[in-house]
Amino acid sequence: MEQLIDSFGLYLETVKKASVNTISSYKRDLKRMALYMENRGVTSITDVTEDRLFAYINSMQEEHCATSSIIRSLTSIKAFFRFLLENGNIQDNPAEAIKAPKAGKTMPRIMSAYEIESLLSQEFTDDAIGKRDKAILEIMYATGLRTSELVELELGNIDMSLNCLRFGQDRVIPYGQKAKEALNEYLLYARDEMLADKSGNEQHVFVNYKGIPMSRQGLWKLIKTYVKRAGIDMNITPYSLRHSFTMHLIENGADLGAVQEMMGISDASTLSKYARAKGKNKDPYEWARIRN
Repeated sequence: MEQLIDSFGLYLETVKKASVNTISSYKRDLKRMALYMENRGVTSITDVTEDRLFAYINSMQEEHCATSSIIRSLTSIKAFFRFLLENGNIQDNPAEAIKAPKAGKTMPRIMSAYEIESLLSQEFTDDAIGKRDKAILEIMYATGLRTSELVELELGNIDMSLNCLRFGQDRVIPYGQKAKEALNEYLLYARDEMLADKSGNEQHVFVNYKGIPMSRQGLWKLIKTYVKRAGIDMNITPYSLRHSFTMHLIENGADLGAVQEMMGISDASTLSKYARAKGKNKDPYEWARIRN
């Protein structure tokens, strides 16, 4: 990542005509972020995801960094990833939806059961787009998928017989009846209509209106649209749904280790922020079927 950071610094100097102090500040912020990622085994810029950037921002608050420092760091990160996107180093911008946390908060606010129901039970159009959008929202909350996992989800990841998603041999994520119904409705009556490639070779589950795989930005905009329609007055991103799903699991007694496995979280310390949740240990797969 260091080479890309240096390229960004050169861009700031030659194109943006930024001052020496500004360039130094940007590079310092980015090298700190890069070190955080590398310490967690993330060495390629394409492996820096929205979730990992959220975790990095949260870690700065946990270290009691000043709010001004966090905002400045996030400004540097956003500018850096915009530069990489424009120059073709990455295909999607993982920093686009991230907001600087307010003082005293380390995580986005958890969506209430009422807000979840308002989002998922609103009226969707009866065309292919509406069926797709309902399936996306239901699956995102029912499984807690990362943004990248949702847009990269393939038909082979879906086990229709057991109503679950499979990632490799060890990670299995079940989903409930309402998610099953929405997903089946999309796959049976909408996806083929939307596909640009009618040959049957396209394996991505969710495609955009052009019939090609969705992007992170497309997913983010989709969620924003339905949050607004549902009358929910809060900043909701794909990460918000994953975060709310995870917290609902823990608050209802699911074991942290089991949740870590199901959510595909490699760093156990990431779940430490959920430790305040209390309750008897339960099977997380039982809670994953909340919307039956």
